[in-house]
Amino acid sequence: MSADGLFAGVTATGMALLALATRAFARGGRAGVPLALTGGVVLGFGIFLSYGLVLLGAVALAVVLAGRSVATLLWAVAGALGVVVVFTAAGFWWFEGYRLVVERYHQGIAAERPSAYWVWANLACLVLAVGPAVVAGVRRLRGWGPVVALVGAALVAVLAADVSGLSKAEVERIWLPFAVWLLPATALLPRGTRRWWLAGQALTALLVNHLVMTVW
Repeated sequence: MSADGLFAGVTATGMALLALATRAFARGGRAGVPLALTGGVVLGFGIFLSYGLVLLGAVALAVVLAGRSVATLLWAVAGALGVVVVFTAAGFWWFEGYRLVVERYHQGIAAERPSAYWVWANLACLVLAVGPAVVAGVRRLRGWGPVVALVGAALVAVLAADVSGLSKAEVERIWLPFAVWLLPATALLPRGTRRWWLAGQALTALLVNHLVMTVW
């Protein structure tokens, strides 16, 4: 069981709450306030689960933009800041923790692997992890809409993680919280081809599991 799967679930819950909040505000109801506030709290807690999850702020912003709700954004930010205040009051400063993680990282694995190689290797691993159907769906991104917003924001998060230099190897699990937001791209595939793409996904998964040996 991967902790990153748990992180993906927690942050996805926060995104869902934001989406519900935008709908509630659009209908003129006050239910949007607790939904947005709770969503912000959940996502704020998420950045303390794993430092890289701060990049999911791009996806959260995409959810709000797709719902066209400034109120959702304001209440969500308030909720997230509340979490930061609680952790800070308890003696944990996020930026100091991040600095120490970067320092520790460069004392070990980062010093043993060339950055230029992993910039491309990370993306190659991600392609294998999400499968050919997602790649084909991403190529069909056009215009503006909820799917384009979510997938586009996920791509921004992935690229930011990649160029940061802190994601080297094991991205098939480390980037899981980002990868789940690439999956909506498959909705853009022609309806008549989706069964074939699903078969391609299954075949890719079987080949990777049988032919690729990992060390963790």
